[in-house]
Amino acid sequence: MPAQTTSGFKTDDYLMVALAVIIGCGLLYAIILAVKTPSPFVKGNWSTLIENFQASPKEFYVSVERAIASRQVPDINKSRVDWKEGGLFTAFREYLRISREKLVFDICAAPYGTGFFISWWLAELRPSAIGPTLVVLGIVFLLYDRLAFYFGFATASIYTLIGLILIVLLLGILVNRSPGANWVRYVLVIPLIGKMIERFFMPPTYYRMDTEAMFKASIEQSVKEVLNQMLQAKGLRALTELELKPIMRDFFQK
Repeated sequence: MPAQTTSGFKTDDYLMVALAVIIGCGLLYAIILAVKTPSPFVKGNWSTLIENFQASPKEFYVSVERAIASRQVPDINKSRVDWKEGGLFTAFREYLRISREKLVFDICAAPYGTGFFISWWLAELRPSAIGPTLVVLGIVFLLYDRLAFYFGFATASIYTLIGLILIVLLLGILVNRSPGANWVRYVLVIPLIGKMIERFFMPPTYYRMDTEAMFKASIEQSVKEVLNQMLQAKGLRALTELELKPIMRDFFQK
């Protein structure tokens, strides 16, 4: 028979209330996600405006994708994303996104007056921690509530801690095997848990930092190659190394 408190509420009643709260928070979080994209932490960017030059942004994106494919860059994902030009109800602009693990390259190509504008942004996407944190709190609460029902509060506390440690270890193993999966970003923003997983399962080794540098260089070279080919096809001079030099912001800072 379920335990009953002095106020007349049964344990199952509290469970239903907790589930309702979690579901409500989940719906609120879904609404937030619908109107807000993950915040980018910019690590570097580059841009140029080529005067008296016109081209198709879509053709430029396709050419960049081909240049990247010819380099056989491993463990990357390609997609098209729409970034708002401002706040709510403003227009969108399409970008070509090349992502690997936590890093993304958002490449923009667009006509501007009589010229053609090209830019790229290297960033680390950081989703809101609200949703993932609510999920973890909900799991901990439900685990503790069920264990307390059968074993009592003191024993339930110990078992809940053990269960939480096992969950973190399982998540760490899954993150280590699928570092480029989209869901990994949401795990890494969970307070404390995300830092522990990143520290023990995704440490900043020389190999990881070298691989990030190779990824960055490959995408940069692909954009440069396509742009210079388009310029030379129109009889214009290629951009110099100085003109192609990006602005970096502590690329290896964690």
